[in-house]
Amino acid sequence: MKRVIPLLLFLLFFASCRGTWNQDDKEAFFQSCMDDANSWAGDPVKAKTYCECVTIKVMEKYPNVVDAVEQIETISKDPDIQACKIPIMK
Repeated sequence: MKRVIPLLLFLLFFASCRGTWNQDDKEAFFQSCMDDANSWAGDPVKAKTYCECVTIKVMEKYPNVVDAVEQIETISKDPDIQACKIPIMK
């Protein structure tokens, strides 16, 4: 999730007026997650599964992209988000 921070700062800049997630926000968040997850998941399919889970959970918890950006440190430690790793670690 450390690589997600620069991307989310970028999203914050562009999303500050509207706040809600659009397709570009979702794709950027997902791609940033994939860049990070590919470094530790050991398998692109597992990384994709993890990032799909994370993206959905973050969007549900933070319907406003600005809130998600502001809470990125909290998000990375959130037990619901951490639970996304469980299925891929088997």
